[in-house]
Amino acid sequence: TSEFFIKLTLLLAVWVFILSTVDKISRFIAAIFWNHSIPLHAARIPSKLPHPNPPGGAIPFDLILSNASDEQIQAFMAFRGKSGRYRKEDEGALQQVADSAAEYKGLLYQERVMNWIDDHFRLHLPNLKYPYVGRHWNGWKSVWVETGPHIRKMFLASMTVIFEHCINGLFLPALYLLTHNVTYYNLALYGEIAYMIYASTLIALSYALGKDVSIEQQHRSVWPILLMHHIASMVLCIACIMIGESVPRDLVCEVLLVLVGLTSSLHYVGVIMDFSPMAQSNAPYTRLYNHVFCLASQIVFRCIYWVKILYTTISYCLETHGMGTTIAVTSALLLFSLFNIDFIKYHVKATQGCWLKIQKEKIAKGC
Repeated sequence: TSEFFIKLTLLLAVWVFILSTVDKISRFIAAIFWNHSIPLHAARIPSKLPHPNPPGGAIPFDLILSNASDEQIQAFMAFRGKSGRYRKEDEGALQQVADSAAEYKGLLYQERVMNWIDDHFRLHLPNLKYPYVGRHWNGWKSVWVETGPHIRKMFLASMTVIFEHCINGLFLPALYLLTHNVTYYNLALYGEIAYMIYASTLIALSYALGKDVSIEQQHRSVWPILLMHHIASMVLCIACIMIGESVPRDLVCEVLLVLVGLTSSLHYVGVIMDFSPMAQSNAPYTRLYNHVFCLASQIVFRCIYWVKILYTTISYCLETHGMGTTIAVTSALLLFSLFNIDFIKYHVKATQGCWLKIQKEKIAKGC
């Protein structure tokens, strides 16, 4: 109907503006708070060039910068494509070396992450080693200096997605359940549809342009999965609006809460943690507890509770809206089910990997 398209167009414009604003604010925060130079005493450089970068955890650089010779420093900067003379007595030049070493460290991690994503999602290779980031040298103050350019984009994208999920998947559905004001319900559904249209369009443009302009900034091998998720979500939300007054709104809002507001947001929080000083190498048990909580929520809501959602939704469609609507909704639910299966498998492997890495480190320390 015309009313549907008017509301959707309005919400689409609003969400394009909001997402752009959130991205700008996130970039500002990163530039101001996370982009300080690496302290000289914390920096290291590798003695072997290029530095070994096998799959899995990072191999730390072996030379403390203050202990490296002028020749080693000069060789490293030449490898990094930096001209000029770099001497230990020149503190300004040494600061450039420290920051360049942090940048190189970030690029090595980015390479491992991109390779792992491609091997896992496109090639479906077994027994892959998860790419753990190396210990950060200066915590949050310099995390941006130690982060590769594409990982930065994924980091900022995760902040943007979490914001959207918290509004459309947490705040608005919760307000409806508390007040039963239909305005909150409509804002959540129209907002989610608008977001999915925008996200799907940008992925399609990424394919057409051969350049990643998507919201998520994920590896190309993940785009089909994201598209499947977005289209299925879009169909379900549109169906809820088209069905009208008879739709069980409380159930719809509960689904938004557990699938978007909780489990999906937790996944993106984990992405940020993996790139940050809260990663496994810096805070192993913090990361493990987050993995366990996230995995438990995925199993409870995307597996156990999902069965109830499937049964309730399909039964409702059969009883009230006939076979055509039932087939359309069931198809979207099945697509979403495939996404849920892959999502849960990912978190099972990630949690196992985190726990095993902690055990290996305990054995290595003789604990």
